[in-house]
Amino acid sequence: MQMKKVLAVSMLAATLGATAVNPVFAQTPVKQEAVQFSQTTFLVNANPAVLRTIQASGTTLVSVRDFAKAVGATLKPADASVTLTLEGKSVYVNPGAGIIAASSTSPALSSDVKTVNYTIFADPSALVEALGGTYEGDAVAPVIATVEQLAFVEHAVWAGGSRLIVSNSSENGREDYLVNAVNGKYELLLSSASTSDLVVSPNGQNVAYTDANGAVYVIDLNSKESKQVSTDSSIKNELQWSQDGTALFFLQGDKNSVIAKLNLADGAVSKVLEDKVDYKANLDVSADGKKFAFTVNKQPKVTADSNVDVALDDVAIDAAGTEAQVYFYNAAAADNKPVQLTKDTDDKVFIELSADGSKVYYVSVTADDASIGKAASVSTAGTDAASTSVFAQKDVYQLAQGADRLYLLTSNDDSSNAVYEVDALIGGNNLLAAISDSVSEIIVSRHGHLAALIDGQLAVSVNGQWKNITQ
Repeated sequence: MQMKKVLAVSMLAATLGATAVNPVFAQTPVKQEAVQFSQTTFLVNANPAVLRTIQASGTTLVSVRDFAKAVGATLKPADASVTLTLEGKSVYVNPGAGIIAASSTSPALSSDVKTVNYTIFADPSALVEALGGTYEGDAVAPVIATVEQLAFVEHAVWAGGSRLIVSNSSENGREDYLVNAVNGKYELLLSSASTSDLVVSPNGQNVAYTDANGAVYVIDLNSKESKQVSTDSSIKNELQWSQDGTALFFLQGDKNSVIAKLNLADGAVSKVLEDKVDYKANLDVSADGKKFAFTVNKQPKVTADSNVDVALDDVAIDAAGTEAQVYFYNAAAADNKPVQLTKDTDDKVFIELSADGSKVYYVSVTADDASIGKAASVSTAGTDAASTSVFAQKDVYQLAQGADRLYLLTSNDDSSNAVYEVDALIGGNNLLAAISDSVSEIIVSRHGHLAALIDGQLAVSVNGQWKNITQ
């Protein structure tokens, strides 16, 4: 089985609102009618929402209160009328005057407004139009869109707790977008042909990347301004921010032989570890910037008879001892040498170094059965420390770290998958959610916010419920 790649979310609720002055409506006594309420499912910004509706003269009217909650608008009642406000746009709804867009001097968008059992119902298409969205009156599930959302997602990372960076392939290379984690509203951040992935700073305010020449750039996510911070032309792979945001660590060279550091203040590059060992990967750095975890893959031995043309593929390949092994390096240690932490033949993926640098977490995949992955940890205290199982109840597809928690994408008892939370300090695990087996990745922020990629659609976890923020 192909290992599923990650990616994870307690949300910061965003209240969108603006102060509006209600116009003076002619107040007409409202006659309460005996009308049967219905429950209608709408697709609101890519999420199903069940709203109360009624039928009036062959038209479906929706509860204004339910509608406001579904689209995230603020609702301000005033006598028999209400005002809805969403991202600076307001609409007035009154049974006597109809639906009026606050920014319009035109007549009412619709007169289809009724009050039934003290609940105001109105034409949903007119409400959406007034708020600048689109409405498709599908007979099965009407579609309401008040925010333009991305149609597909290939990769995503958290940038703080209220937004994500989404990266998609394009005709010219790659496009990176800054996406609102509440409603999916997005803006293009970078369009590039040959740059590295964007790496988010610990405070979620900046991203760093390298171009094809090795130069390093930092983008301020608030101002969207990009600044070149280094002209050094060496190859830089797997950029990692220091916890205080003043430096970047990376693997240097075409064979990832060196761990290096870039000082953002002056652009100076210095070597942290140069041990002549090639093919380092999966670099991770502790919070103090002095401890490093990484893997090393040795290259297989290739031999051929000197009398045989190698182009004929008559060669022998010895892959023994080439399995990924986990290493730990403490730059402050007196001996100043990396320590090999593992020696078994299992593959090791999703390497995570604890914030204090005391443990390395990873998923161990057995050589005999690639469909079985187990979450494990190994102490960085010495070379004789054996790996300890962290989670072995189910197959583990991915491991990610957030704050003092580990998050695992696993198989489930049925045909679905699951997300587990593991306390990295005291042990023990907790099932967070049973999810579709279409989930290919969970995305976890430094503070434990959770998102997931499901068939190219990005969803965030809000109070234990998954909410789509892309189409």
